[in-house]
Amino acid sequence: MEEWVLNQLRQNFRGEIKTDETSRTEASVDASIFQVMPAFVAVPKDDEDLKTLVKNASQMKISGQNVSLTARAAGTCMSGGSLTESVSVDMKPGFTWMAEVDHKEKSVWVGAGTYYRDVEAQLTPQKLLFAPYTSSKDLCTIGGMVGNNASGEKSIRFGATVDNVIAVRMICSDGNEYEFGSIDADEFARRASQDSYEGYIYREIDKLIEDNWDLLEAARPKVRKNAAGYQLWHVINKQQDDFNVAKLIVGSQGTLGMVTAVKLRLVEKLHHRRMLVIPINNLDQLAVALQTITASHPEGLELYDHYTYELAEKYMPEMAAIAGISKGHEVVLMAQFIEHTKDQTDHYADVCKAALERKKFKVHYVEDDNEAEAHWQIRRASYALLKAHPAPHTRAVPFIEDTIINVDHYGEFLAAWEAILSDYDMIYTNAGHIGDGSIRLIPLINMEKPTAPDEIFELARRSYDLVFAFGGSMSVDHNDGLIRTPFLPSMFSPDVIELFKATKNLFDPQNIFNPGKKIGMTEEFAKAHMIRVNKL
Repeated sequence: MEEWVLNQLRQNFRGEIKTDETSRTEASVDASIFQVMPAFVAVPKDDEDLKTLVKNASQMKISGQNVSLTARAAGTCMSGGSLTESVSVDMKPGFTWMAEVDHKEKSVWVGAGTYYRDVEAQLTPQKLLFAPYTSSKDLCTIGGMVGNNASGEKSIRFGATVDNVIAVRMICSDGNEYEFGSIDADEFARRASQDSYEGYIYREIDKLIEDNWDLLEAARPKVRKNAAGYQLWHVINKQQDDFNVAKLIVGSQGTLGMVTAVKLRLVEKLHHRRMLVIPINNLDQLAVALQTITASHPEGLELYDHYTYELAEKYMPEMAAIAGISKGHEVVLMAQFIEHTKDQTDHYADVCKAALERKKFKVHYVEDDNEAEAHWQIRRASYALLKAHPAPHTRAVPFIEDTIINVDHYGEFLAAWEAILSDYDMIYTNAGHIGDGSIRLIPLINMEKPTAPDEIFELARRSYDLVFAFGGSMSVDHNDGLIRTPFLPSMFSPDVIELFKATKNLFDPQNIFNPGKKIGMTEEFAKAHMIRVNKL
């Protein structure tokens, strides 16, 4: 961009705008398979500074400059959601804070740039937890979790981020900050009657949803969690007289505004743990095993496959030896129970074990905390092991790693998916939050082949078509970003896509906030920005 464009961005902006190649290169990649070089990296000092940046960008857009703002924090997004050719906004320095915990409500306000690990460190002594943490919990930030509607190993009990966020504060396209959260009919009427931008937002989003209620209900993915598209079906809960725009903002990947702070719902952190490990060799048995286990209310239900274990044998030998029950099996299920007392925990685990054994499953009752931890470390390391130790001339490439289907059909689905994968002669790991029907399937691909981008999109299209045929979603935690936005018209009808476009236009009429995610990304752009080397 021209120097005068940079000067316009700096008007009344107290933070730093970096133009050096090192800063731009650092912001050009995340945990995805893409690289997109930003023109600048802006580092606002606080909310007021970010408001100034939004207002400057808006004025520049009005004057014909193609400027946009994309929030970025830890860069752990696996779909390319934090990448832009315009202005990358570093949310860490100015938005890293945590308020006092409200112990009565079990909630806390946190800055969007705050690392999850720092929140956890302050909550643990208070015996509290923000439950939907991810495998990258030591690296990710709260703002990133909100943007992607992230979740992890405890989601089978506590849900995803959207289920654990009480309210958000967001700077909207008018350059002002608003707080969005749960309100009843009376409060909605008060806010919607305002002759203001906020009143306009409430009136228009309510009209859009009410006018298309049946269409949206029919389009709602029939799975426990979803991050694809805009979550319009979550805004209005007629049974509970609840209207909550925050439910739409969570999972919107920074495309509706700049989230500055989040009010988290906290849960009591329990410590009485018991784990069952169930080896599975016949994938047709998965659905029955999952149904049996979930009936006993586990706190976590995870899966990892034989290839993950074989990698652990080579590179985590101590953990693999402790978790030796997994050796020689196609996949293993990890069912973890945690309750308020040891007796309660053991009761649920015992009932589950007996039910599984009645159905002829082999069940290993984990007696030792070190063994339980070994299984967790192997499961959490599945992608990291594949990424660090690929086969020659390949790289671990996440692009079909975020699917979810109803667990009742899991065995049938996985058998059909493996038939598709067999056409490509590739190695992959298979792991995930299986209790929700989520799977983390990550293949090794030679990215230096000229045909690699075409093959990735071909396999993605075939995989997603299968997911849709089973009524699932192509994104459960990692969102749409660069890789899945082009497939949204395959997942949703043209009428629903038009509602997504209307939602984007309602909040962001000038397309300032993270353009190309959710709306407008092309397959050609995504292919052109894939990282085409095997050694990173």
